[in-house]
Amino acid sequence: MTTSTIPATGFNWHELMTTDTAAAKSFYEAVTGLKIGEGDYPMFMDGNRPVGGLVGPREGKAEWPSGSGAHWVPYIGVKDVNAAVAKAKEMGARVFMEPMDVPNWGRVAGLRDPQGAAFGLYQPA
Repeated sequence: MTTSTIPATGFNWHELMTTDTAAAKSFYEAVTGLKIGEGDYPMFMDGNRPVGGLVGPREGKAEWPSGSGAHWVPYIGVKDVNAAVAKAKEMGARVFMEPMDVPNWGRVAGLRDPQGAAFGLYQPA
């Protein structure tokens, strides 16, 4: 896939972070009927359209907020990830994944709101 098909605004992507990707894949395929791909970043597929991703622990990466077990992270589309992260930090959010580019998809960041809820921000390429 060379370009993103994710909507630019609203809740537009969901990422499952888990310590057992094989068990999660088996469970969610059976429960939802969605197919989940293979590789470094398996995606939940609704037909030919990706709707989410499956992430296992990655050594040296900061995607997992400390102390969290398996969990879902919703992504919210914004026009400017850097500006949104700056505003969120100003309002008491904590960043657990600094803004970064995802080739051919866009820019993402991971945060916790002032109450501790994890969420991601997404800016299309």
